[in-house]
Amino acid sequence: MIITKEAVTLIHTDTHIAGIPEAELLAPLTDEEKERADRFRFDNDRQNFVLRRGLLRQLLGETFGIDAALIRFSTTEVGKPYVAFPENTGIYFNLAHSGRQIVYAFSKHPDMGIDIERIRTVDDIDLLARKYFSAEEYAIVINLPSWEKNKAFIRIWSIKEALIKASGCPLEHGLAAFDVATQYRMNRFRVPFGHDRPLTCVTPVFDYICGFATALAIQLDDNEPLNLRRYSLQNGEYIEL
Repeated sequence: MIITKEAVTLIHTDTHIAGIPEAELLAPLTDEEKERADRFRFDNDRQNFVLRRGLLRQLLGETFGIDAALIRFSTTEVGKPYVAFPENTGIYFNLAHSGRQIVYAFSKHPDMGIDIERIRTVDDIDLLARKYFSAEEYAIVINLPSWEKNKAFIRIWSIKEALIKASGCPLEHGLAAFDVATQYRMNRFRVPFGHDRPLTCVTPVFDYICGFATALAIQLDDNEPLNLRRYSLQNGEYIEL
């Protein structure tokens, strides 16, 4: 069992390296989840959904010591997922995906978010930065050389996505709620949130995933150190990094 309350467990995999047979991943899915999988137009999208949902069930089933098919999920009013059954497990999760890449975060802290974004050419980058970024963040992006602009935009976006997922803010308000202009180049920093309870950010979360930006945001207890355990799922084995 790799998920514990003593650490924040981070897991990365993708549909090409996971190495778990699809039948094994499909088995614990609910009928509704299987129907969702069948609605995907492209096989890659379907495979990604089956992997991220089936693997989530496997990991939680092992952690809780129950049949993975019995686990039930729900979402908060702003769409944040959580375990509805079994209740009061004390384990919370968040996940994100981009293309074939999937990242998970598990911990005892409910205020947690993880994100992964492919670094790519962004259409209307100046307009998007003006609309969703703070004035300071916008100034950083538009004043960079064109070859650095997309990378900085995606890195900031990924951090802010993780922050709004951790805070539970709606997407349309959350991106503007946090300013990371002075910290976005740092590997670890804290961002004010609520009453003297900052969110701790880590970026990148997985520095070996080339061409992607990854970020974690989490609200820790007072004076609690951030204890991270990172794994890569490859060919059915969890390799600690």
